[in-house]
Amino acid sequence: MEIEKLSTYAKGDKFEEQVFQFLSREINEGRFFCRPENCQIYRKRGYYSRDRDDAIIFDISIEVFLPGFEKPSMIIIIECKNYSGTVPVCDIEEFSSKVSQVTGFNVKGIFASMSAFQSGTFNIARNRGFGLLRYFDQSEFRWELPRALLTGAQSAKSRKRAEIEYALTHPDFRPTIYSAYAVTPSGYTDGWDGIWRGLSLEAAFSENELRLIHPPLPAAKPRVAFVSKNSIEDLAERVLKSICYIRGDVDLNKLVLHEKNTNGLNVRFIGERRSALGSITFSPLEIKIFATDEQSSLARFTLAHELGHYFLSHGRYMTRESIQSRDIDQSQLITIPKGEIERLEWQANTFASCLLMPRNEFNTALNLLIKHHEIRNRGHGALYLDGQRDNVDNFWKIATALSKYFRVSLTAIRLRMKALNLLVEA
Repeated sequence: MEIEKLSTYAKGDKFEEQVFQFLSREINEGRFFCRPENCQIYRKRGYYSRDRDDAIIFDISIEVFLPGFEKPSMIIIIECKNYSGTVPVCDIEEFSSKVSQVTGFNVKGIFASMSAFQSGTFNIARNRGFGLLRYFDQSEFRWELPRALLTGAQSAKSRKRAEIEYALTHPDFRPTIYSAYAVTPSGYTDGWDGIWRGLSLEAAFSENELRLIHPPLPAAKPRVAFVSKNSIEDLAERVLKSICYIRGDVDLNKLVLHEKNTNGLNVRFIGERRSALGSITFSPLEIKIFATDEQSSLARFTLAHELGHYFLSHGRYMTRESIQSRDIDQSQLITIPKGEIERLEWQANTFASCLLMPRNEFNTALNLLIKHHEIRNRGHGALYLDGQRDNVDNFWKIATALSKYFRVSLTAIRLRMKALNLLVEA
């Protein structure tokens, strides 16, 4: 039992540190609702309680000051918990009691958890004026994009309440885009900016006071630009020239070293198995590949995919991305990307194919193999894939040889053939 308690405390401390570091970055980079010089963030700070005649220590607190004042005009108190089960109602009631005991300040409360909440906790939080937040580990994200790109990310009204409530109450829920899901006195939200609005932080200040403490409005983020296949082919060729590529499988280690020396790109291979195959962050600039065999076709394609995000300057649109096996399988089948995320994924996968299977060398190798195996064009193209045994055998002979030559999967070979109009499928 004691070991279990220690483990719970350690998980809670780690989560608390994660939230503290995240909020510190939000404040320092001007994404909080007030300027960095007008607030201070603390861990384990005490606030006096008349009921106890002593200080109550809170996990995280943010004090907001008007210019020239020593006493904070507002205190935002954040309690951080990471349980193995759901957060019970009694814990929310206890937090509410602690917050109400802090007098002499305008106090706002947030109960943050990595665990799901029992549904009965929502009414308590809303009726007593504080928020419940479920915050996810950054490493679990597949995407995190600027909110300007995401329809409905700026307001809880434009998101289905049921979806957010599901994220808050189901332990097995895993995020795809958003880092936080919350219920506030004003409703449901799926972004930190929505949480600040839901707690009505600005209502505590006059318009003149808000002008003094508001950060400058950020520049509008651009929509994801269209990039043609030919443009991506040309980009991949320029990248290959930078490492003097001639033929055969592309030396990705040489490319990684070149980009590390010229642009500070850091690439790490991590042997432990995770749900993700790889990830990229743009601040700091780093790619991680989760693979025990660095030279496997899957690890090479994953690295080329993340390099695609890097070379295509996708840091303009997102802060981080990670990819799973099913994402690679699904996104390689996209021919006309419909949404912002699909467009970014399609571009990264197209770049990976162009990089690992350079157009000119691919054409040369395929033609030599067709000549070697004496495969004739009977009117449908040299490689025609239908139900006939000869055509199937011809395809597999060529595809297998190319797979070994470029060190990529057979699926990648087939899709590259189709993209270059070298394979006709009945």
